[in-house]
Amino acid sequence: MTVLKSAEIDRFLKNPDSGRAIALVYGPDSGLVSERARAIAKATVPDLDDPFSVIRLDGDVLAADPVRLADEANTMALFGARRLIWVRAGEKPIAAAVTPLLADPPTGAFVLIEAGDLKKNAALRVETERSAKAAVIPCYSDGEADLKRLIAEETAAAGLTMEPPAIAALLTFLGGDRAASRAEIQKICLYAHGQGHITLADIEAVAGDSLALGVDEIVDAAASGDPTALDRLLLRAAASGVAVPQIMIAMGRHLSALHKARVAIEKGASISAAADRFEPPVFFRRRPVVERQLGLWNTGRLERVMARVAEATFETRIKAVLAEAIVSRTLMAIAMIARAGRN
Repeated sequence: MTVLKSAEIDRFLKNPDSGRAIALVYGPDSGLVSERARAIAKATVPDLDDPFSVIRLDGDVLAADPVRLADEANTMALFGARRLIWVRAGEKPIAAAVTPLLADPPTGAFVLIEAGDLKKNAALRVETERSAKAAVIPCYSDGEADLKRLIAEETAAAGLTMEPPAIAALLTFLGGDRAASRAEIQKICLYAHGQGHITLADIEAVAGDSLALGVDEIVDAAASGDPTALDRLLLRAAASGVAVPQIMIAMGRHLSALHKARVAIEKGASISAAADRFEPPVFFRRRPVVERQLGLWNTGRLERVMARVAEATFETRIKAVLAEAIVSRTLMAIAMIARAGRN
């Protein structure tokens, strides 16, 4: 198998293995696919704008003329330097163009293939995974640890630090797409330029407009037991392009916070006091909604639905084409359980 793991991916992005002449970067996170492909490209040739070093091919065009890839890959560079053949796969299959190069890899060129979310049985994915001369880099949506590293990376580059409550709050807005997450962090860094550190107030002031995407509304509709509103919000989110992983990350984090607060309540704390210790902190406009939710749940029910969300999140990764249906089914089940808590 040539599928690279996390640590291997990081090394490969910085220094592509000269023994592997072909790299396939694919996955549902288009922002991460683009970011990693560009990192490999920059590590392969010194100037991405040099037309003699970089040949860009459209996958759909290549599908109609498969031999063109081999012709380009085996053409000697004018000045003897290694060339980059950068392919952006489209809707049409290109395995017929890639398979011959896997059997007989080019010596003077590196073939970089940037693709979308390929199914497990897609010919391009199957053939490259079988070859020892290829590197396969899957790109799934960032988890919490990945997002924290991304925040640390961007804030350090901006000469800033971010206080823990601000990080916790910002995480609720990130996770669907690497490019979108990075842009959101950079926007906050720009807002806080010259301050030295980023506070929770900065997150609310800048990232608060992300609430318009409806992620918090979706989470609250599910946790508050309102399936009618939830159905409407999920349809709106799909039409607006809100990423499924972002919804599931937000739902899982919110349930975890509710659970911690319920533990405090069941030990004698008031709902208001438990809400004060909510992590991440609740923005003032959501506080009444969250306090009502704390009255609907107990720790046992929360533990069961937290496990269900974790299972569903994993399922969306291995069954990407069914992700929206999986999320809808899971959140509707949570809403029905919460509604039962009203009685």
